[in-house]
Amino acid sequence: MGGAGKLEGKVAIVTGGGQGIGEAIAAAYAAEGAKVLVTGRTLGKLEDVVARIAAAGGTALALDALAGETAQSEATVARALSEWGRIDVLVNNAHTFTDYLPLSDPKMEEHCKVDFQSAFFGSLQLMQACYPHMAAQGGGSIINMGSSYGIRCEPGFLAYAASKEAIRALTKTAAREWGKDRIRVNTILPSALSPKALWYLEESKTYDAELAKVAMGRFGEPEDIAPTAVFLASDASDFVTGQTIGVEGGATML
Repeated sequence: MGGAGKLEGKVAIVTGGGQGIGEAIAAAYAAEGAKVLVTGRTLGKLEDVVARIAAAGGTALALDALAGETAQSEATVARALSEWGRIDVLVNNAHTFTDYLPLSDPKMEEHCKVDFQSAFFGSLQLMQACYPHMAAQGGGSIINMGSSYGIRCEPGFLAYAASKEAIRALTKTAAREWGKDRIRVNTILPSALSPKALWYLEESKTYDAELAKVAMGRFGEPEDIAPTAVFLASDASDFVTGQTIGVEGGATML
């Protein structure tokens, strides 16, 4: 792939890597020299991503694993260790989220359970499984995915927003507890148009209103998120932890 990349010698786990932001991050990591374990629900999609990475000269493996299932989270970490002997980077990108639902709807509690299980508990499980290995090897980087919706709290998205804000609390708590182990933990607030997001914006007739909130005047693409994920995984961000970094064109400013 020509020359030493920013992540040369590192091993990364990227969840939800079969498409969108996860795929873009996995590809960028491999291009920078990392060995990448790509996980998600659909093995066929993951294998396609791995094939594209291999064709570009990178190293990656696919593993079908559902976020929020303890045994599968532990198996994910075990697979990375058995293949490559270490884990330097964990990207918790997978999130099974529910659709629009008013707060007063009786199904709200169930929706919250779905979002929290995949996003919050899924992230927690993988972080706990990675921790002893990262600590023993002298450090690592964990990148969690939040959302501007968690800060803005748009009507109809309590389950999604609450789970994403819980992830920010998880990030900051882990950064406090694990800093002494040289494990850095940060949150990205990404914004990139997925097919589902585009469908919702058009269906709800909010496309123009949402676009107007973006300072840079355009919606993001998955490739817009990857460079920040590379930075947070690399030694260049060695003194950055506990932070929330918005990569969404200035729609939300902290």
